Order: sequence, then C-alpha cells, then structure tokens
Amino acid sequence: MPALFGALTAFFFALAVAAIPMLRDAGPVERLGGRAGGAREPAERRSLTAKLVESLAARLGPRLAPSLRAGRRAALEHKLDLAGRPAGITVQRFVGRKAALAILLGLGLGGLLTLLGVTPLLILLLAAAGWFGPDVYLARAGRLRQEAIERALPDFLDILAISVRAGLGYRSALRRVAESLGGPVGEEMLTVLRQIELGQDRRDAFEALRERNGSESLKSFVSAQLQAEELGVPLSEALHDIATDMRRLANQNARRQAQRASPRVSLLVTTLIVPGSVLLIVLSLYFTLNGGEGVSLFGG
Repeated sequence: MPALFGALTAFFFALAVAAIPMLRDAGPVERLGGRAGGAREPAERRSLTAKLVESLAARLGPRLAPSLRAGRRAALEHKLDLAGRPAGITVQRFVGRKAALAILLGLGLGGLLTLLGVTPLLILLLAAAGWFGPDVYLARAGRLRQEAIERALPDFLDILAISVRAGLGYRSALRRVAESLGGPVGEEMLTVLRQIELGQDRRDAFEALRERNGSESLKSFVSAQLQAEELGVPLSEALHDIATDMRRLANQNARRQAQRASPRVSLLVTTLIVPGSVLLIVLSLYFTLNGGEGVSLFGG
C-alpha cells in the first residue's frame, strides 16, 4: 500500500506540474489577437519548473563543468554538435541541467515520496533518472537530426546543382538554397557560410562541417566537393553525381534496415504472440473438457 500510495502521489504531482502552463495560458482569443497585430506574447514562455531548473543550472554548471575530464568534455561537445546545439546550449549549461534535474527529482520529489512512506531507494533512482535522462535525450536528438540530414541532403544537392548550373555563384547559390529549404542541412550550410565570412578558409570550414556531424552522406559530400575543387571538375556535375550516389546509398541502407527488422519481428512474434496463442488454446481446451466447472468460474 505505501508503494501504491507513493506512486499515485508522484503521478498527481507530475500532472499538476504539467498543468501549470495550461493554467497560465491566455487563451486562443488573445493568441489570435497577438497574431493580428495586438499585444504579442513573448517568443518563449517557460513554466515555473523550467525556470527553476535553469536557475539551478546557472549556479551548478560553472562549479561542475571544470571538473570534467578532457575526454568527457570533448565527447559532450561532439554530442551537442550532432544534436545541433539546441537553444545554443553549451557543455557548462548541459552539465548544470543534469545536476539540477538530479537534485529536483532526487531530493525534491524523492524526498517527498519518502516522507509519505515510499522506500528511500526511490531517491537514488529518481536522482539517477535526472542525471542520465538528459544524456538519453541528447543522444536521441542527435540521432534524429543526423537521420534528417541523410534524408534531406540529396534534394538539397539537386537544387544546389540546378542553381549553380543556372549561373549563380556557388556561395550565393548555397546561401539561397539553405535559406529556402531550412532544416538541419540548411542550418549547417549557413554555419559554414558564416565561418567563411568571418575569415575562415573555405576548405577548413567544410572540414569542420564534416567533423561535427555523423552523417556519412554529408561526409561524402564534403570529401567529393573538396576533391572536385582540387581536380577542376565542374561543380554542378559533381553535385549531381554526389546526389545520385547518395540516393543509391539511401536505397541500400533502407533495404539493410528492412532486413534487420525481419528478425526483430520474428522475435516479437515468438516471445509475445505465440505464447499468448498457446495459452488461449490451452484455456479453451480446459474449459471445453470441464464445461460445467468453466461456467461456474465465470457465472458464479
């Protein structure tokens, strides 16, 4: 009973926290009025919980970040690059958020539930969830972003090749296509252009693009582009050939993923559907052979 009571308390506490933004919402009429030219709402509205996390992160981050080893810091930098550094987050802010969530979930929510009779082990579990949860989220965000780059890059290169073939300079075409299409690919290309405008060598800027992303297609594009510049190959033809190769690789990857999915489906069928079917057959036979008792079980 204490564990059930604690779980229900945690559920209603989380529900109350999630309802705070809804209670503070001005309503659809005010939002539409703001779009029509009235008083505009702030671009970013954060809940009280998010503000508390950010406040703690701002204090804990500068204290914890210097203690990171060089290898750990480099790994976090790379993961943040893969995820596109959402909201311009840095390693210091990320570590601060991890510590803030661990404290709020462990000492805050876990301590409250412990006072209500739940096992103290829950404090350690919630603290671990608060500390490692952001790492899981960051890894997932990075993976999804790299997959989005893989999907969008062939179309991006086709449009870029057409723009270059139409007479635009490569840098102008790259900027126009990146601003028009947007997405992770557009963001990365605009970053490259900003680095070039700030004085970085063009080759170094594209090599930095290759290093901060895990997309194999993007790495192939950068390598092929740099090689085409060295050999003097027309850039529009090189871009078209790169896009064609990427589509072929994407089709091959899709077939490989489908082949890897087949054993997983078989495992799911074997572990879930087959035992359930066997149990249903056994129970049907049992109640058929013992009809009177089976009826008494369900009919009282």
